[in-house]
Amino acid sequence: MARIRPKPADRRRRLLPAGALTVLLLGPVPGALADAGDLRDGPVAWYADDRRPIPVPAFTEPGLVPYSVTSFLHRPFSRFWHPGRALRRLGDDGPAGPAGDVNALDEVLDSAWFTNRIGLGPLADEELVQGPAFGTELVDGPDRSEPWVIIGAKTAGVTPGFRIRDARGDVWLLKFDPPEHPGMTIRAGVVSNLIFHALGYNVPVDQLVVFAREDLTVGEGAEIKLPRGPALPLTAANLDSILAATRSVFPDGYHALASRYLDGEVLGPFDDEGRRPDDPNDRVDHQDLRVLRGLKVFAAWLNHFDTKRHNTLDVYEGEPGQGFVRHYLIDFASTLGAFGDEPVKRFGYEFGVDVFPILGRWLTLGLVEDPWVALERPRDSQGRILDEVGLFDVETFEPEAWKPDLPHSAMANLDRRDGYWAAKLVSSFTDRQLELLVDRGGYQDPEAAAYLTATLAGRRDRIASYWFDRVAPLDFFRAEAGCVTFSDLGVERGYADPETTTYRFRTGQASPDREVAGWSAWTESAGTSIPCEVPDEGFSALEVQVDRGDRRLGTVRIYLGASGRVVALER
Repeated sequence: MARIRPKPADRRRRLLPAGALTVLLLGPVPGALADAGDLRDGPVAWYADDRRPIPVPAFTEPGLVPYSVTSFLHRPFSRFWHPGRALRRLGDDGPAGPAGDVNALDEVLDSAWFTNRIGLGPLADEELVQGPAFGTELVDGPDRSEPWVIIGAKTAGVTPGFRIRDARGDVWLLKFDPPEHPGMTIRAGVVSNLIFHALGYNVPVDQLVVFAREDLTVGEGAEIKLPRGPALPLTAANLDSILAATRSVFPDGYHALASRYLDGEVLGPFDDEGRRPDDPNDRVDHQDLRVLRGLKVFAAWLNHFDTKRHNTLDVYEGEPGQGFVRHYLIDFASTLGAFGDEPVKRFGYEFGVDVFPILGRWLTLGLVEDPWVALERPRDSQGRILDEVGLFDVETFEPEAWKPDLPHSAMANLDRRDGYWAAKLVSSFTDRQLELLVDRGGYQDPEAAAYLTATLAGRRDRIASYWFDRVAPLDFFRAEAGCVTFSDLGVERGYADPETTTYRFRTGQASPDREVAGWSAWTESAGTSIPCEVPDEGFSALEVQVDRGDRRLGTVRIYLGASGRVVALER
């Protein structure tokens, strides 16, 4: 069925359930709040209590090689031979138990990991395009009232970089593109950083900056870190050589990504499995956090294959003994098809070491070709390669088949409710918002910007269509005036035809332990407003199903309390 394009106003409709009051979730965050536990006729929790004062945890950063071995071998084999995971898959709920960072409405809690933004309400254009700098003096990047002072430089790795201090005293890292691909990685990094912020993650301030040579001055004692050998003093002469080698100069000046150093004490990266043992606020195993499980859907959208532990960061914020740990995602240069000195076709399609595809190629003698083999760089209307765009398309993208470079324990636990939640957020971005975000990347070629905008929209639509066909996209239930109304995100966001969509519902009486008795007969409804009486005492249950004409999707059940609140939701 062709995608139905809704009116812009329809796609921006986001409503919290009536009566969904804000409350702090005290104590340990229990798993499966949406599915288990006695019903409570009270305000719904929206905040996790994970910012209590703690001592400063120790810095830790495991080597990349040991972490890679664990990610490729130990953890996947442990999951593969776990009998409980196979049994759970038979129920079509996913390989692991429910996520542990959700509330009774099956929504993710605000926490030191995540802040609900675009998923639960309209996001102003200013916040969308300014990201983590919104409302601060950082919106224009490093202060330009005086030249930036270089306090360190590196030449190791694919691209050089500088640490600078601006007139405000803020320290920034200037990152450049690989010499062979000027404009590719820094622009992708800026756009993806803004998208992850809009989704709700903690990210640093990453800005595209345009500057001239006279905007830089060498600080006293500044040194260059070389790939091998001792550091050397940085001089004006070798600074000019480094800048020339970047090939990052455009008609209006040098282009770089300026990433501001985070405030607080850096503690090293967080793991995608287990907990941080010296953080008492870290009470849910990381592989059971929806914000990390759902990261698979977001990373697939942007082809952020480089989701290894070393691209995350824990930061202690506050005075020693009075602060807490906030968890960040960092470094988005390897997104939107970009990667270092040369984009790699298999990224996003296979793990770095992927046993089953390798065996498949061996058994078929290579006669069955993998879909990514034919992947090519996009071209402009004249047939020339779009230099600022990597290997990024819609045609070969299959949301359910996407893989990071290193197996990720939390992503491996993704279940259908995690996937639906993530797809709901992805589908919240309108075409216009995607255009605004790509514009912040400063693409010099209008055709490159148009291609990226269209590809992001196309991949968004594939993600939403996939998950909205597996979980009924009925959401934002609210009780008002003797009725329960809800939003059908499939219809509202253009993934289902309203002319062939109908609903049916039934009601019953629920006990606090969620046992339901006295179900009514199923009743058909053409609209998203259903008559439902608020119980005089106790709880009532309402089940709703959606019929698309050619298929009926799963059931969504909500519980109403005597207060008139929607107190819980199950998918």
